[in-house]
Amino acid sequence: MKIKDSILLTLKNLLHPAGLIGLVIALIIPAIIWFLGRPSGGHKEIIRQLDLNLPLPLFLFQMAVAIILFAFLNKDFREWFKGILPQKPFSILAIAAAIGIAVFAGTQIEARHRVQSDESVFMSVAQNMYHNHESGTCNQGIFDGSHLNCIAKSNSFKTKGLAFLYFLGMPLFGTDLHWIFNAELLMLPLAFLLMFLAIVAWTKQPLLAFLAALLMALQPTVLFQFRAMSVEPLYIFLSALSLFIFKWAYDRNTVMHWALLAITLAFFAQTRQETAFCLLSFIFFAFPKILDKKDFKAPTFFVTLSLFSVPALLTISYFQGFGFQGGEFEAHGHFLEDLKRNWIEMTRPLKENGELENPFLTYFNYLFAIGGVYLLFRAIYDTAKGCKFYLWMLVFLVLYHVQTYMILENVSGDFSIQINQRYSLVMLPSMAFVAALPIAHAIEYFAASASKKEAKPLAFAGMVIVAIILSAWTFHYKEDFNKNIMYNRNHLTTEEHEILGWLKEQPEADRLFIYGRPWHFVGYGVSSIHYDKARQMSDAELQKYIDKYNGEVYYIRGLDCWDSQTYHKKAVEHRIATTCDVFEREMDLVGVKNILITNNYWVQIAKFNGRKHYNPTNIIQVSEPAKGIAAPANDSATVTTGESAVENTSEAPLLLNYNLKEQAEATRNWALRITLDRFLVKDTAYAPGEFNVLVGYDKLQPGYNTIRYIVTDTQKNTKLADISKYYFNAAGGASALEQGSITEHRQDWGNLRWNKSIENHEMTINGSKFENGFGTHANSETTIGLEGKYRAFRTSFGLDDESLCSEGVSVQIIGDGQVLATSPVFQSGVVHTLTANTEGVQKLVLKTTAKGSIDCSHVDFVHPVLIP
Repeated sequence: MKIKDSILLTLKNLLHPAGLIGLVIALIIPAIIWFLGRPSGGHKEIIRQLDLNLPLPLFLFQMAVAIILFAFLNKDFREWFKGILPQKPFSILAIAAAIGIAVFAGTQIEARHRVQSDESVFMSVAQNMYHNHESGTCNQGIFDGSHLNCIAKSNSFKTKGLAFLYFLGMPLFGTDLHWIFNAELLMLPLAFLLMFLAIVAWTKQPLLAFLAALLMALQPTVLFQFRAMSVEPLYIFLSALSLFIFKWAYDRNTVMHWALLAITLAFFAQTRQETAFCLLSFIFFAFPKILDKKDFKAPTFFVTLSLFSVPALLTISYFQGFGFQGGEFEAHGHFLEDLKRNWIEMTRPLKENGELENPFLTYFNYLFAIGGVYLLFRAIYDTAKGCKFYLWMLVFLVLYHVQTYMILENVSGDFSIQINQRYSLVMLPSMAFVAALPIAHAIEYFAASASKKEAKPLAFAGMVIVAIILSAWTFHYKEDFNKNIMYNRNHLTTEEHEILGWLKEQPEADRLFIYGRPWHFVGYGVSSIHYDKARQMSDAELQKYIDKYNGEVYYIRGLDCWDSQTYHKKAVEHRIATTCDVFEREMDLVGVKNILITNNYWVQIAKFNGRKHYNPTNIIQVSEPAKGIAAPANDSATVTTGESAVENTSEAPLLLNYNLKEQAEATRNWALRITLDRFLVKDTAYAPGEFNVLVGYDKLQPGYNTIRYIVTDTQKNTKLADISKYYFNAAGGASALEQGSITEHRQDWGNLRWNKSIENHEMTINGSKFENGFGTHANSETTIGLEGKYRAFRTSFGLDDESLCSEGVSVQIIGDGQVLATSPVFQSGVVHTLTANTEGVQKLVLKTTAKGSIDCSHVDFVHPVLIP
């Protein structure tokens, strides 16, 4: 039949009453949903409520219909399946490869989230489905036995399919959802086999099918995602399942078969919002079959697909106009830029140490490019000869990947943002198929040159050899998989991983967490609220929760509490560090655990004891040390060394003035401790008032002296205030090191900065600020010209807080080639001091040596002093 006649017949069959009614209903459903969800339409609340309450019952109905249909078609399926199965060697090899790859992933890749907040949203939605039968995200929730009280909820901008699968598993496997990682790993071999069978069914080329499935499964980004819980692995599984059932429906061509395909495609649409666009390819190729005569196939297919796609349509409609991504490359208008950038990211050369730069194998992309040219050539060449198989294959792939355009255009699909690299899983199965085409056909071509008897065994052997090479190539990057190279710079996933690791070390107990992203905890079945919610509660409400959880209430200062440098400049979200600063000023917290995440921030876990009943600004106010003031009458002028008290001379060179203003009842357990370098100046109970303390001249060392004021709660053993003041004692000719005294300097990274850190910030070590000194970077050598004029040199030093991930650094003071003093290897959070005898020394060298890598080794030399 000519194409023109075929089109006319199809339209004629469509225009019968049942066909027309079915088509109209199928189009009206998304049209109404779209219209009601318009930002300016005034009906968005209707869509919001439907999006929260309709998906779960519709999913359950959809699942029931699918089970019933398959039960009726079970015998037919077995007959059809036997007919499409390839020869046993191919099937056995496919099963062995699927299991082998799954075992490799399960043993070499740690099970953990890769895209933390997105993956936690699915979990939180599942908890809300299970406990409250709603399909929104439970952003903050309190678990009370078998009930989840969602204190704050929102419509999820994620489609609901993955959350529904979690919901189905929760009665069997538990509500803490840690089992989901094993479930996703199980999906890997199933997705492999489904892709293999779908391609076999459509092409009748088992060699091609096996290599395509293998190429897809061997890509590092695929393996990493199947050890996480992103939705993209479910996408791969359902795309293969849809193609497989599509072929079954295409071959059998009955109402029930097309209805089952429509149900499958509708659930496939629940993986990503953009997946709805790939359904165009299925609909286009289904048309000639469902409209080959005037019956109920077409209306059944269209109405079923439209009806069960409603959850995804509601999500798309509700979030019309919502900006999902922004920053430097916000969505819209960057499609070609993203394509170019993504190709670069997917073909980056190895690092110098042989590690993968990104979780992509460069050869795969070039094989895809070659396969694309080959497919185009075959489509043109075979069509000219009257065979349109490869032409239709090309058309299907183009229509299928309208969704790829929607992803790259609408959510800023730039793979230089690590979390966006998962979008590649939408493209990788098709890329693997195209890449496998020329390889499979080349193997068959060369095998065919042998005798007819030997051709098939030779082709199978060639396929096995290629499979071994491809598998070995992936598996030899074992260390990269062990090191979690995918998203190993995603600080938020590392943060959650470390928090959960700490939690596993704790005794079993019900706990409540106060956190910036409470749905992360809610997803695992753990109660959690936001900082702002806790601040809005009364003292009585806060105490109620402390009592309810037997004191197991914790505050976590995480990524959102740090500065703007800790998140990607291309991300849409913004973080306000002051939220946590205000919370910490108002609340009574006892530090429990500090975990270094990266060079910019720590995760800090603290026991929460309720609201402070005092004003932190009133605890202590300290004046700068003053010189040459007569002794006051309201305080004794003594310095305590820890063994005996030494009375000051009448000529006290230094006056310490401080004011204690807080008068709340909580102060009855407080104590004040004042130290001068190694001496104890005062140790007393906290009492309101203004005080002066005189320090005798004999207790001051030449150069810089450090006075610390520490207020502690002796009952809770917590530090409430820790203030340092510095005083320079120039007696005897001591002088601060000047920049001009440095005669030579070298360092392995950056440039020396005077009175600043290496990154040009205020020098800060373990939270203490320093104004005098210089910032350098290990490894370094700083030469100071002494010319024999000084008998001693003293300096303090440490790693600056701006970069916390150093493996450690040691410092040596070297005089005229001789080591005069050496520090131990130190890491972040420590201030060391060294003093060296420099009698007669002409050149003094300050040498820093990194323990391992020099990364983050930002060393500050503070308060350097020369003593004649």
